[in-house]
Amino acid sequence: MMDTRKEPSFGSALGLLAVIFFIFATGIGLLNYPVEFTLICITIVTCFYARYYGGSWADVMKSLVGKIKDAVPAILILLSIGMLIGCWMVSGTIPLMVHYGLAAINPAYLYLTAFLVTVCISTFTGTSWGTAGTIGVALRRSPRRWTCLCRLPPER
Repeated sequence: MMDTRKEPSFGSALGLLAVIFFIFATGIGLLNYPVEFTLICITIVTCFYARYYGGSWADVMKSLVGKIKDAVPAILILLSIGMLIGCWMVSGTIPLMVHYGLAAINPAYLYLTAFLVTVCISTFTGTSWGTAGTIGVALRRSPRRWTCLCRLPPER
């Protein structure tokens, strides 16, 4: 059986990227379509591109399934981090950290303390996303609140 695959040129690949960018910018930016619909349209265009250059439908599907299979662990991690953040918010852990954190942290050393706390928590839990969603929320305070704690005049 003869292989009918052609190698796309650099200009052709660049043209595909331009079409993908155009569809994405038009779908999301101008027409306000959902991201999912826009990505499905881009996938269809890319499948036709692959077919034009000799890729079989089985090859396209095999590649698609392989990419989804590679993404499943990351998706599961993000889902579990989302559940952790939600549980901590509902149970009051994050508000409690904010309450005690405001009492314990000297506002003059806020940036250093925030850095060291997030480094420790992300090292202990093994997730920077979870740290940003939990400890990051706890350390994020409005400048007016920190100004009151520092006894400085408020910004205008």
